[in-house]
Amino acid sequence: MPSLQLNPQAPTFSVSKWLKHQVLLDFPEMEELCRHLAPFHFFNVSEIKSLEELEVSTENFLKSYQDYIETLKAGRVPLDRQIQRNFSCALTTDPNTLYAHAIGSEKYMAKPLKPLVQMQQHRFFPSKTAGTINPMVMSHESIHWGVQLAYPQIFFDGAAYSKVSDQTLFPNTALFTKLVKWLRSAAVPTTFVWDGKKIPTPIRLGKQCFSWIGNHAQLKQQGIAIHVY
Repeated sequence: MPSLQLNPQAPTFSVSKWLKHQVLLDFPEMEELCRHLAPFHFFNVSEIKSLEELEVSTENFLKSYQDYIETLKAGRVPLDRQIQRNFSCALTTDPNTLYAHAIGSEKYMAKPLKPLVQMQQHRFFPSKTAGTINPMVMSHESIHWGVQLAYPQIFFDGAAYSKVSDQTLFPNTALFTKLVKWLRSAAVPTTFVWDGKKIPTPIRLGKQCFSWIGNHAQLKQQGIAIHVY
């Protein structure tokens, strides 16, 4: 595993105009996505770790995701704290887009130098009153639905704004483009059925999930079904 730079002269920057994709994939689909995107790296960007633990191996990430999917298939509800820890990470093709920020003795946090593909756990909140499905709402009633993958479109380096379309300056632009293209072929926008009403959404569902999504405990508790095309 590559080592991150230690506390370089990190630029002050900000990003904006995020493109976000929420998706629930079956485990074999997530395996295929990782193969499709390779070579790339996962980094933990939410916890203080030793230098060696900042990078998350693809194998460890996939094991965590497999456990998550098996829990859903078995009709159980995943543990929020465990998912938050396992799925809060960043994807990059170039470890030089991050650095290790020292926090105390031999402890670090991975920080970005350039835009990264951000991954988070995804849950949505179904509002019966409004008849809507609201993504990325982390309430007690929210329903587990895979991950959100996001990437910014605007980069500010402290002096000037620029778009991230230049792949020589922003190496993860190509990674996100490749990811989105794969998602559009392997997963479909989900239409939920609630009290007989169809609710179309941009939230995606992997094609291999249709065979077991009826086991999803939280969907059953709410009386929500998935429209099969």
